Amino acid sequence: MFLRRNIAEVPTARTRIPVRPEDIYIEPGYRLAPLIIGLTFPTSLTFDDLGYLYIGESGYSYGPAVSNGQGRILRLSSLGRVDEVARGFRPPLTGLTWHDGYFYVAEGAYPGRILRVHPGGEIREVLVDNLPTGGDHMTGQIAFGPDGRLYFGVGTATNSGVVGLDNSSWLLVRPEFHDIPCRDIILRGNNYGTINIFKPYDPELVLTGGFKPFGVPSAAGEEIGGELKCNGVIYSMNPDGSDLRIYADGFRNPFGLGFSPDGNLYTIDQGYDLRGSRPVADSPDTLWRVLENGWYGWPDFVAGIPITDPRFTSPGGEPLEFLLSEHPEIPVSPSHTFPHGEIAMKFDFSPGRRFGHRGDLFVAEFGGAAPHVFIKDGEDKLGIDEDYHYRGYRVVRIDLETGIVRDFIVNKKPGPRGTGIERPIAVKFSPGGDILYLLDFGVVQSNKAGWRSWANSGILWAIYPEG
Repeated sequence: MFLRRNIAEVPTARTRIPVRPEDIYIEPGYRLAPLIIGLTFPTSLTFDDLGYLYIGESGYSYGPAVSNGQGRILRLSSLGRVDEVARGFRPPLTGLTWHDGYFYVAEGAYPGRILRVHPGGEIREVLVDNLPTGGDHMTGQIAFGPDGRLYFGVGTATNSGVVGLDNSSWLLVRPEFHDIPCRDIILRGNNYGTINIFKPYDPELVLTGGFKPFGVPSAAGEEIGGELKCNGVIYSMNPDGSDLRIYADGFRNPFGLGFSPDGNLYTIDQGYDLRGSRPVADSPDTLWRVLENGWYGWPDFVAGIPITDPRFTSPGGEPLEFLLSEHPEIPVSPSHTFPHGEIAMKFDFSPGRRFGHRGDLFVAEFGGAAPHVFIKDGEDKLGIDEDYHYRGYRVVRIDLETGIVRDFIVNKKPGPRGTGIERPIAVKFSPGGDILYLLDFGVVQSNKAGWRSWANSGILWAIYPEG
């Protein structure tokens, strides 16, 4: 049984066929079923105290004409109906968690906010405001710890610390925006030359330093003070928004966040891209066990390895140099790394019980830019780069004690004509531990012009053990 949500305001959305077994691998002993189709850019799953499942729709995605929506909270009722609980959140809604009778919502638009929403959806309290989001990265998942405190992350404004032409989607609107450090730093004075994006008809070269606005150079030995409202950070605070603290920093985009059964905080930090004024090659996503006051390497380390290592140099590019003249010690080694292009998102730990795999970490992998889609004769044609192997488009399970990674469910045929899971973004076990819910963001295509997302193509899946 599944429900299709018809969203009249998106008449151009594509209909996806939910299941075609030959296109999907699933671990033996489990079966997959669609519960809701027709979601638009969903990002988050949570359960209330009565066991009702809620979905957060972001209202936003990269691509043309898809960034003018609004975030929403939807509920799957016991009658199999989908009800709207609340709407009007500033897109993107990136995190949704229920705790002690309230929804907690992360908004990623500038300025970023954390809200507490009463069950009916009408009463909304702003707990934290003026977070420096809305650049390349936003807020992330919200999690409550064994100490009763609320934890959430804020990503960086840029790819690797330097504002450049790759930031044009927000730079032209916010020319003064840049990364803000969480602790005092000293710069090495490395600057990067770029054509001045603000003078397209009178080209000139400008220099930009790390942690500086576009076109502002840095100086060797220059000191920049850390601020509470900063980038690349995980925060901790009381549920009412008081006592906001920097818990750990030095992340690029700590999007997935959660506590293990033994009470340890973990995050997935999404790695650097090969783009911009300071491109970084072959950077993995990293699973970290997060320690209080820890620093995790951004913008000068990749999964604990110095960015100056030749493996991170772009093809034909110059060797990378540090932006900072001094570095704190990284407190732990990564618990796991995901190869570049898998784009690890949110995760959950299996409670065991009927579902099995007690304590294993289940991770949603969104997948990279492939498959490429080209427009020819008015039709979409799927074009596969022969040198590109599909990465992501799957859920993996990881035994953190042994480090063994196994595919749990995989889309073997991703793309706009695909019939299985397309872009996994979140997983969540039911309160009883017998069902794994998988949130599929929907169809996201790429071509030389950039990314293109399809509204009304998201799906909520349920994965059950057989028998």
